[in-house]
Amino acid sequence: MKIKVIGSGSMWTGYNSASYMIDDNILVDIPNGMCKNLFKLGINPRKIEHVLITHFHGDHYFDIPFYFLLKSRADNHNINIYCSKEGKRKNQKLLKLAFPNSTKEINEAIDLKYIYKETFKVNNYIVQKYLVDHGRMKPAFGYIFDTKKYKIGFTGDTTICKNVLYMASVCEYLFCDCMFIKGTSKHMGIDNIKYLSKEYPNCKFVVSHLEDDTRKELQKLKIENVIIPEDSLEITI
Repeated sequence: MKIKVIGSGSMWTGYNSASYMIDDNILVDIPNGMCKNLFKLGINPRKIEHVLITHFHGDHYFDIPFYFLLKSRADNHNINIYCSKEGKRKNQKLLKLAFPNSTKEINEAIDLKYIYKETFKVNNYIVQKYLVDHGRMKPAFGYIFDTKKYKIGFTGDTTICKNVLYMASVCEYLFCDCMFIKGTSKHMGIDNIKYLSKEYPNCKFVVSHLEDDTRKELQKLKIENVIIPEDSLEITI
């Protein structure tokens, strides 16, 4: 499995919004600016077929209309969206807002499927969806990719909760929220990451959704099993 960190920052930083690409054709979240950021990295988003959305805040799905438009003009029109059940309505509303005169044309050109299952297959991976706690934003999900040899998790935005603890206990790598220095009811913080890294030493925590001061403070701590990524970091597992 090859994972590229497309974005590691919160909205209020110079870093791209938190997002990841797996094996060149799977995205975990598709935030504002995603398509532009992929092009800057030399990656053609037209080749991407699978998009997993953790939740419907703008910094996690607002590039959907631009991705749909790109796919409508590509050779490969296949799109599989994995999300909660309100996803189709929200994505279509956003598409219509972005391209009101081309919505019908775009929809007719793409082969779009929505998958709402709790467990599903993406390429050669079995993926399990887990509810996490992102305050008033409900539902919000994390995902675990099972390669049969190991498990790789993505928490999305969340405070520390039961399913985050479970993900940390079974995953070899956990790409996880660490927005603040101190965790809140919506996001994890350095205090939560320090606890998780100590409690689950066999898991490597790749922190994301970072504020600038959080990033600087984490860099000072130099926790052995915590990775503080720059945008475009690639990890092969």
